[in-house]
Order: sequence, then structure tokens, then C-alpha cells
Amino acid sequence: MTFLGYELELSEVGVISDDDDHSIRYGTDDDGCQWLIVEADADPDHLVWVCAPVTSRMLAEVESGRAAPWDALRHSATGMAEVVVIDHGRAMPDHCVCGAELGPDRVVDPGGGRSLAA
Repeated sequence: MTFLGYELELSEVGVISDDDDHSIRYGTDDDGCQWLIVEADADPDHLVWVCAPVTSRMLAEVESGRAAPWDALRHSATGMAEVVVIDHGRAMPDHCVCGAELGPDRVVDPGGGRSLAA
């Protein structure tokens, strides 16, 4: 997975979990920083991914199951996360959100005010 065509460009490095409920991956940006990538909505017509920079230690905690992925996103290295949406095959503008606004049931599109993931 590579998010190209977005302001945020990440390349997938590995998969932590990829089951029917959700996908959790990690990748790097052009500067070599590590990012946690969590699928928030798996609807093929409206894919939503939340991505945040994380430390190596936090990534290891998520991989081992000692930290929840959403907690890692909420407490990212910058306190912010990027929401990437692919709506009906089209890349929508990505947007930055405060970590405190994140959760699997409350990722909200700031432009349209609608929930991006249920």
C-alpha cells in the first residue's frame, strides 16, 4: 500500500494485523519516519485510513498487543494524525486531525461533518 497523490506520502513496510474487522499496518514517509496506519472504514466504496507518526517503542507495543492501535494514534509523536479517504475509487483531500478527536467510532470528516467510520 502506498498513499501517493496525497499530501501525505507513505510506503507500507509491514502488516501487524489484517483480518475481516480491520487492518493495521506500518510504513515510512520520505524522511524515514515511522507511521502507524489503521483502517477505520473497510467499505470498498469509502475506504478510510488513519495514519500517525509513532516512535519505534510505540510501534513495538502495538505489534506485541500491549498497546491498542487507537491509543497509539491518539498519542502520536506529534499529537496529530492524517485521515486518508478513498471515496468510490477517488482520492479525497487528506486532512489532519487532533489525536483527541480519534477513535474507531468517531473519525469525523471536518469538511462534511459526517462520520467517516462507524
